[in-house]
Amino acid sequence: MALNDERRATRGGIDDKLPSYRARYFQIVLGLTIAFAIVTIFSYRYVVWLTASSATEAGRREQTVALINDSLLQLYEVRQELHEFLLNPAPDSRERLTAASKRLDSTLSHLMVHDGQQPDRNIGTSAHALHDDAKLLDQRVVELIGIRSDPARWFAPAHLIENQLQSNNSLFTAELDALLESVTSGHDAVDSELSKSLYDLQKAWLRMIEEMHLMIADRFGVHSVDPPGDMQARADKLKLYATQINRLLGSLRLRYPDDRLLQGQLEILGGHAAAWQAAYTEMEQQLRDPAWRTDLAYLNQQIDPQLRAMQHRLDILRVQVQARGRVDTLSGIGIRVGNVLFAALGVMLLLGIVGYFSLDRRILRPIRTLAESLKADADGDATGPAPPPTVSETRDLLDAFAQMQAQVSSRERELDHLAHHDVLTGLPNRALFHRRLANAIDSAQQHGLLVGVLFMDLDRFKQVNDSYGHATGDAMLKEIASRLRKVFRQDDVIARLGGDEFAVLLENLRERDEMTRLAEKALNTIQRPYEFGGQLFYSGASIGIAVAPDDGADPDRLIQQADAAMYAAKQEEGSSYRYVSAQLTADAAARHALENELREAVRQHQLELHFQPVLATEDGHLHCYESLLRWPHAEQGMLRPASFMNALADAGLCSTISDWALDQIQTKRPNADAVISINLSARLLHDEDFAKRLFERLDNGRLVPTQLILEITEDTLETDLRAAERVLHELKRRGVRIALDDFGTGQSSLSHLRRFPFDYIKIDQSFVAGIGRVRNDEKLIQAIVRLAHALGMQVVAEGVETEVQRAFLVSEGCDYIQGYLVGRPAAGG
Repeated sequence: MALNDERRATRGGIDDKLPSYRARYFQIVLGLTIAFAIVTIFSYRYVVWLTASSATEAGRREQTVALINDSLLQLYEVRQELHEFLLNPAPDSRERLTAASKRLDSTLSHLMVHDGQQPDRNIGTSAHALHDDAKLLDQRVVELIGIRSDPARWFAPAHLIENQLQSNNSLFTAELDALLESVTSGHDAVDSELSKSLYDLQKAWLRMIEEMHLMIADRFGVHSVDPPGDMQARADKLKLYATQINRLLGSLRLRYPDDRLLQGQLEILGGHAAAWQAAYTEMEQQLRDPAWRTDLAYLNQQIDPQLRAMQHRLDILRVQVQARGRVDTLSGIGIRVGNVLFAALGVMLLLGIVGYFSLDRRILRPIRTLAESLKADADGDATGPAPPPTVSETRDLLDAFAQMQAQVSSRERELDHLAHHDVLTGLPNRALFHRRLANAIDSAQQHGLLVGVLFMDLDRFKQVNDSYGHATGDAMLKEIASRLRKVFRQDDVIARLGGDEFAVLLENLRERDEMTRLAEKALNTIQRPYEFGGQLFYSGASIGIAVAPDDGADPDRLIQQADAAMYAAKQEEGSSYRYVSAQLTADAAARHALENELREAVRQHQLELHFQPVLATEDGHLHCYESLLRWPHAEQGMLRPASFMNALADAGLCSTISDWALDQIQTKRPNADAVISINLSARLLHDEDFAKRLFERLDNGRLVPTQLILEITEDTLETDLRAAERVLHELKRRGVRIALDDFGTGQSSLSHLRRFPFDYIKIDQSFVAGIGRVRNDEKLIQAIVRLAHALGMQVVAEGVETEVQRAFLVSEGCDYIQGYLVGRPAAGG
């Protein structure tokens, strides 16, 4: 039958073979299973993808929020640096402001690129708008820097004062002086009335000019706490003088109508006076204008509103990003909502990419091209003219750049001179000396000659400067510069490196004998007496001599070696010279450098007092604060006294620093009633002058005895015990409390506890650190506490950092504790 069926199908195709129900059911089930499996697989993969996408999106949102927070922080720093720059438009302030603006622009650029991937269109738009705002802010900051750097731009009356008021004042004064000269020095009898009127006119004019100067000073708040009121008072006085001047000129014209020469001179004076008064009226109007300072007006009208707008946008953007995160979390409930969000994200990404390339092509690329062209022009690498501006902002940028080039060109010579010469003495400064030294070394190497560097440091100059004032010190420096010019050859370079340090460059020498002769001659001329204000002063110098190429061919190295040689000469005997030798080791040079840095830190008032609390163990109340000396070093960070005390002693500054610290604790103490403990070397108590100053502070009330604890280190008591005992007992009698610091770490002697009137014994932190670890340290602490209590003294434990240490000290009856556990040192004031 099957064969027949096949034949029938072959013949006519009418009776095809039919599948069974089982096959159809199997096909249906198989098809549904496959379809379900496909749907399940795709659904599972989509859910996995959606989960991963949600996690990725959450991470991106966190990064966006972090970038927004960084942008707000950078925005705050720009605002702070703007105000700092307006208060002090120094180069470092300008650099900090420019750096802050660039950091803000960089952060917003990252935010723009990052938010270009966000699914929310508004977020990307806000990021792009913020980036545009940052570019505009950067332009306005540059404009503000230009305004603040040019007095004629930020102070409107400057041009009027220079071109009108000063010129007319000079003309009027010169004409009046000539008229007075002709009246008083003529061969005929002097007209006393005319002479008196002219002198009255001169006096009124000078007073009027003085009132104008005081008015300008009042406008800046120099002499007044109420600038508008004081300016009005000055204006009223000035008008009275102007009226007096006009009245005197008028009376002179009426009194001498026939004297044509006098009438002509009076006419000239009247013209100058009228021109001056007209210019003054205009200046007064400018000074009374609320926008009299262009830089502040520009800041308030242009930059501050933009900063507030950018901050508002950042706040809104942060809210948008966080809100978007909540929406995305809820949207994960259903696939349908996920599909909608996915589509929206795709559209957002597409728009972000299109917007980014559109922004880059239409705005960023032209600005970048223009900026590169201007930079090349500024660096001197330009190959052609800058591209023509396409928008008004680029045109304004080109105009500002042209103005800046003109100003730089006009002032280049003056700035070059100021940058390479000392203002006080007129000598070359360190930068010019370094450049000339490098050139001299190159030339000497070619011709086989010697180059000498004489590094001079004046002796006893600080005493003159501190005792007789900076005016006397400046006069001495100028006199020394004048003497050195006469000593050295015309081709030698004499430079002032700073303070009381000078350097001399000796070129074209074949032997060292010539350097020695000149060094001795310089010493002799510096040691000659100086006379200022009817008093004689004496000084000397220590000179270090480095020779190239014998001591090297690097300018910095030569100067450093000459400095080290000078230091060695000063340490040996002073007022002498010394050549560089192998004995001047790197350690000596390093110590000298540290001492110089320390001197400069003291001179610049860079040292600080920090205060650490000392608490009672019984009830935890504040007992006192210990004042701790700190040095915020520019390179090494915050330094403790242990790292620079030796240099401080070598520099002879212990007494100076101690006097300074005793004065500082009155003004920098954490509160007015706080008891302050301060560390003093017992060696200072042997200094009668220092002890006298200490007693004077106690007697005149600058130091309150009951609020002062003096801590004396044990190992400094060994020298002149009698003097230290006398001073300490006198301090005790006046009510000052005395503490023995670092007990047990020096040359401990029980006789010290019996001989000196100590109120406290301070246990060194090296013993406290052993609590719970070193049994002997615990036994020593127990013995110290019992010994102190037996002698009627109280105990303070230093360096307490753990609860275990506190508990042990409390259990052993220690009275007070001090350390990071109860309080870290903090700056006072």
